[in-house]
Amino acid sequence: MKIVEISFAASKQTLIWLFVLCIFFMPVEAISKSYAPGKNIIRNTTDTSITAQIAGQLNDKALNNGLYFPVSAKRFYEKRAFAPVWTVEQKDQNKTWAAMLLIDCVLQFGLRHEDYHPKELQYTTLHTILEQPGKVSNKQKARFEIFLTDAMLAFMNNLHFGKLNPYYPPAKIDRATINGFNSEEILTNALKLPAFMDAVVKVQPLNKEYAIFQHQLHLIKGLYEGDCYETPEADVRKIAVNMERLRWAEINDSTYIQINIPTYTLKLVLPDTTFNFKIVVGARATPTPLMVSTLTDFVTGTGAVNPKTNQRDKMIPYNLFFKQKTGNQKNGTYIYFMPGNKAGIELLGLSDKNLFRKQKRATSNGAIRIERGEELAKLLLTTAGNKTDIKSMHRALMDREIKVFQLKKPVPIRITYITTAIADGQIVKYEDIYNLDSKVENQLYGLKPVNKTK
Repeated sequence: MKIVEISFAASKQTLIWLFVLCIFFMPVEAISKSYAPGKNIIRNTTDTSITAQIAGQLNDKALNNGLYFPVSAKRFYEKRAFAPVWTVEQKDQNKTWAAMLLIDCVLQFGLRHEDYHPKELQYTTLHTILEQPGKVSNKQKARFEIFLTDAMLAFMNNLHFGKLNPYYPPAKIDRATINGFNSEEILTNALKLPAFMDAVVKVQPLNKEYAIFQHQLHLIKGLYEGDCYETPEADVRKIAVNMERLRWAEINDSTYIQINIPTYTLKLVLPDTTFNFKIVVGARATPTPLMVSTLTDFVTGTGAVNPKTNQRDKMIPYNLFFKQKTGNQKNGTYIYFMPGNKAGIELLGLSDKNLFRKQKRATSNGAIRIERGEELAKLLLTTAGNKTDIKSMHRALMDREIKVFQLKKPVPIRITYITTAIADGQIVKYEDIYNLDSKVENQLYGLKPVNKTK
C-alpha cells in the first residue's frame, strides 16, 4: 500500500514538471493565441492621453509652422515630460485665466492682439475645457495647450527683445538663450509663483524712459477701461513704436551712453546723475545706423583708426579720415571713441563749438561728432576707474599725440532712434529725420503703407 502511494506521488510530480517543460518550450505565438482573450488587445497600443497628444503634436510639422517659437515650446514641455499646464482639472485655475488676459490685452504693452493666436485661443473653448472636460477630446486640449504656451512665449520674447528686433530675429531667439534670457525657463518659474502676471511682465526693459512710456499708455483716453481690441490712436502708436526701439537697445545698466539721433544728443547716464552733450549725426542721404555695443577705449590726437583695416596701430591723418570740413583743425583737438561695432560707426569728440550751434544737425557722412570731447573723455576715465589717466590724456591732446586709452571698465553704448518723449504728462514729438516711424508702425500693427504719390 505504501509503495502504491509513493509511486502515485512521484507520477504526480512528474506530470507537473512535464507541464512546466511544455509551457517553456512552447512557441510564444502559440501561447499568445492560446491565452489571449482577444486578438486586438495586444496590438491596439495607441496612447490617446493628453500627454501623448502634446508630444505628438509638437512633432507635427504642420502645427509647428503655425507657432512663433516651436523649438522653445517643445523644450518647455520636454522639461515637464509633456504634462499639460493650462488645461488640467484643478481648483485654482487663476494662472490659465491670467495668461489669457495678458495676451488678450497686449495693446497695453504696445503690441498687437492678432499676433497671439486669437482664433485658436477662444474663451468659450477654454470654459468648456475647464468646466466640462469630458466634452473636449485630448487632441483638442493638447492643441489649445500648445498655442497658449506659444502665445505666452511670444509675448515674453516680444516684451523683452521687441517684435521687430534687427539683431535678434525670432528664429535666433528660438534656438538658444540670448544674454541670459530664456523665455521657457522664465515661464516655468513664473508658473510656480503666486504673482504670475508680475513675473511675466518683469521681462520688459528696466530703462526709466521705457517705464515712462509704459505708464503713459495707462493714461491715454482710459485705454484699459474699454475694449482691449480698440484701434490704437496716433499717440498710442507713436509710443508703441518707441517702446519697441527701446527693447532693441537693451538699456538695462545703471551706467551707459545713449546717443539719440532725432534729438541730436549724447547722454552719459550714471547712477546718480546724467551728463548731456550735443552731437552731429548723419544726413538723410548718409544716415547714422543704430547700434548696441560697448565702448572699450579712445584715441587722442589728429589721427584715427583706419576704417578699411579697422586696426588701431595704423593711424591716418584726420583730414583723410573725415572728408567734411570740421573747422579750424590746427587749433582743434580730437578724440576718437572706439566702440566695438561691426557697422564701423565713427564717434569723434571735437573741441570746435561752431558745428553744434545749429538746431538741426543731421549733416555728416554717417559719423557722429560730439561736442566737448575732452570733457566726455574725462568723465569716462573717472567712471571706468582710470582717473589717474586724466592728466596724461590732457597732455596728449595738447601735444597732438596719438595715444590709446583703454577703459578698465567698458561702458555700454547705444545709438537709438527715439522720436517721442513724455514731459509733464504730455507727449513731445521730435523730427523723424530719416522717416522711419511709419515703417515700424506698419510692421507692428499690420498696416499697409500709405502711397503718398496719390
